[in-house]
Amino acid sequence: MPNSLIFIGERPSTLEMRIKGKPEFYDAMLLSKKSFHPSSQHSYHSIPLHQSRVTIHIRETNSQFNCHHQSLQLIEGERPLSEEDAYDIFTNFAIMEDNKVAFIMPLWRKRVGLREKENPRVLSAQEKLEV
Repeated sequence: MPNSLIFIGERPSTLEMRIKGKPEFYDAMLLSKKSFHPSSQHSYHSIPLHQSRVTIHIRETNSQFNCHHQSLQLIEGERPLSEEDAYDIFTNFAIMEDNKVAFIMPLWRKRVGLREKENPRVLSAQEKLEV
C-alpha cells in the first residue's frame, strides 16, 4: 500500500467506497509495519496516489475531496461546508507514503492539559498567642 490514500470501510466496486470508521494511532502503527498485510479481519482499503489526481465525490455533503501532487483539497458543493464538516471529511483518511502514515486526529481527541480548580481549598490554622 505504498503512496496511497487509506480508509476504513468497504469497497463494493472500484468506483464506490463506504467509510465505516476513522483511522487512529493504532491503525497508523499497524499500517506502518513492513510485515503488515491487510487481511479479512481488517477493513483497510487503499487508493493508489501514483495517478496525477484522485477525486472522491462525497454524497452526504455533495462535495469533492481531491488529492493532487501531495496536497489535499476539499471543494464545496451546493451548500457551504462548516469547519466541522470539512474536518470530519479529512479525518476519514490516512495517507501512506512508503512506511510512513499520516492522519488527522478528531478534535475531541485533543490532549487535555491540567486545569485549575474553580474553588481551590485553603487550609488555615490559628493559634492563640499569650501576651
